[in-house]
Parts: sequence; structure tokens; C-alpha cells
Amino acid sequence: MKSALGIFVLTKREQRAVIAIVLALLAGTIAKYEWPAYSQPLPLNPTESAATPPAVPGSDESESADETQ
Repeated sequence: MKSALGIFVLTKREQRAVIAIVLALLAGTIAKYEWPAYSQPLPLNPTESAATPPAVPGSDESESADETQ
């Protein structure tokens, strides 16, 4: 029984290697999960687009009709 549990006895160097591998896997998983959330492109001029009012749907048609008369 003692020899079967002997596989879990690690030296300090081996423990550090196992911790480094686990942390690398954890960091990779978190990065893979979070990367799409932060990789969206930002608008070029967010303040400029927020300050301009939205276009009125019927205003373009009435202006072009006035020009033709």
C-alpha cells in the first residue's frame, strides 16, 4: 500500500513544475473565455457619433422633391 501512495510524493522542484503547468492551463482557459469579449473593435469617434442626432426618415425625400420643382 505504501508503494502505491509513493507516486504522490513529489520533490519541491516537481511540485513547482506541476503548479506552473496548472497555472498555465488556467490562464489559457481564462484568456480563451475572455478574449472574444474584449476583442470587439471600438467606434472611431464615439463622442461625435453620440452628439449627432439620428436622421429623420422622411426628411431626405421631401428635400429631393423640393429640388425637382
